[in-house]
Amino acid sequence: MASESRLQKEATPASKTRLIRYAIDRFLLQVSQSMAPGTFLLDSGAGSCKHRKFFPQAHILSFDNRQSRRRRYGEIDLVGDLYAIPFREDTFDAALNIEVLEHLREPKRALGEIYRVLRPGGKLFLVAPQGCQEHQVPHDYFRYTSFGLRYLLEGAGFKVVTIDPMGGYFWYLGHLISESYRYFFPHDRKTIWKVLDSPFRPPAQFFLRKICPFVCFYLDRLDTQRTYTLNYACVCVKASR
Repeated sequence: MASESRLQKEATPASKTRLIRYAIDRFLLQVSQSMAPGTFLLDSGAGSCKHRKFFPQAHILSFDNRQSRRRRYGEIDLVGDLYAIPFREDTFDAALNIEVLEHLREPKRALGEIYRVLRPGGKLFLVAPQGCQEHQVPHDYFRYTSFGLRYLLEGAGFKVVTIDPMGGYFWYLGHLISESYRYFFPHDRKTIWKVLDSPFRPPAQFFLRKICPFVCFYLDRLDTQRTYTLNYACVCVKASR
């Protein structure tokens, strides 16, 4: 009980200045609040296992293939292949797939495996990017529209409940402005330049990575179409037999 209480305290959204992380954390909190105690949950592509803290009420199994040597991984419960998940069909009550789909060469095949191991009525909670820089290279293959995601999910057998943009144009813009700091002050710059620009780094970091994203967070309500977005959050269900 003590460890569950600790996890619940940790499960708060990131700062509103970290727009991608904030949106995902908020989505996971909403998912967690609807999840029954004792749910057998598969975190497919768990990576650093940062999602575990949102689900203290669930029996969560963290699964990943650890394909990137540059990435820091968490305490993975099982290392394996998303194209051949080593469980019988109808095993899990629910599954997560958070910022994973873009790293799969054959996303439909992996979605089919997740569908197979879910029990009838089980839900998949998925986040996939529309606007994002290349990362975890060379294992970065796709960006998705809502229509592309629906095509893949329904092709794998799922019934799509919702596909929602995670922010609009101004969250997208705020993220880009925040990332611009890396280009103004690259970490691999020669030492002499680091010395010369050192007085400008703290105020620039505060302005570009704190003030601008925070303002964009609230400006986002001006965008009612949400055709620019950072990620899509999807909720899907495996039809009952």
